[in-house]
Amino acid sequence: MSSPFHPVCTWLSTSQPASGETFPFPADIPAITGNQTLRQTFRISLGGRKLRLVFSNRYGTQPLVAGESYLSVSGLYSAVPVTFGGQPGAVIPAGDILRSDEIPLHIPSLSVITLRTFLPEPVPLNTFHWDARHFSLLEPGNRAARKEDADGQFLSSRLLLESVLIQPEQEAATLVVIGDSMVDGNGVEMDTYGRWTDLLAERFIDENIAVVNAGQSGSRLLKNTIGISTLSRFERDVLQQPGVTACIVQAGLNDIGLAGTALDPAGSVPSAADVITGYRQLLTMAREKDIRMTAVTLVPLRGTGEYGMADFYSAEKEAVRQEINHWIRTSGEFYAVIDSDLLVRNPDCPQQLSAQYDSGDHLHLNHKGHQRVAQSVPQAVIRA
Repeated sequence: MSSPFHPVCTWLSTSQPASGETFPFPADIPAITGNQTLRQTFRISLGGRKLRLVFSNRYGTQPLVAGESYLSVSGLYSAVPVTFGGQPGAVIPAGDILRSDEIPLHIPSLSVITLRTFLPEPVPLNTFHWDARHFSLLEPGNRAARKEDADGQFLSSRLLLESVLIQPEQEAATLVVIGDSMVDGNGVEMDTYGRWTDLLAERFIDENIAVVNAGQSGSRLLKNTIGISTLSRFERDVLQQPGVTACIVQAGLNDIGLAGTALDPAGSVPSAADVITGYRQLLTMAREKDIRMTAVTLVPLRGTGEYGMADFYSAEKEAVRQEINHWIRTSGEFYAVIDSDLLVRNPDCPQQLSAQYDSGDHLHLNHKGHQRVAQSVPQAVIRA
């Protein structure tokens, strides 16, 4: 008997190019030469009775061969086969995604899942998600059906898996949080679920709301640089996600901070009006889909050199940040506002992060900072 409830996205790891202008660093991923198994662990948000995995080769220039895959759910299931059109493996077309068959499993909310995928052939690294905050393991041979770990090479990025869809037990919806490293979780300890979006997922489970993370570290609101801009991927990563009824946006800090630095030496600092125009474009797209949009104020940039990048801060940049934050707080254009700046700044020096919330790089939040933000998110982000 089919469920009357529509599937929702319960986990997301947004795809981005692994090289070129949108990722100007070494990817730091070991070569996938074939006859290897990729083991990845992740925690879903909302549970349900069936799930479907979405594999990505969005930026690939040639088909990607995925062999057999199995998943395990911590404390419940082990070696559950993943199929595609009834077959144990599949070819993911270049520039495309591929959805698995539905997997009929009753899975509780906040379940930890391990996916093991055999890679029989070499895989050119074109599509990945940088700064995953969780280690994956690349093991020798075909170990897809084996639960225990083997010796292998650790990866700090996500490969292949882009999202997980769930058939909920009752009416449910998805809240997508999109933005930069403040969303992606830079500063949070690896292999933990301590990002403010993870903590918010725990808060909203009783509301039957799945909270998914569409952050990309280094990304901007207005243009592609390190990662894809929020404007460019808003349609894909927010509007097209099954079940989405609300979104939170935290973007714009890198537009200001990275301009004129070694990563963007020719870049000019955008005006507050430019950034506000970008936000209004997002608002227009969200309203057309009846999606409630919440904004997060931009956290402190601190002083010159203190983030470890010369020219990330300047008086001009600080003035732009303050003007954007004033508009976010007072414009009334959003369903709700999360004032991260007010929550985590140093009250004696408002352009700097409070030491108690500092991960150590003077820009990104530690676990206590993420807890502070998650606890402050109002119910209005999910209720009109």
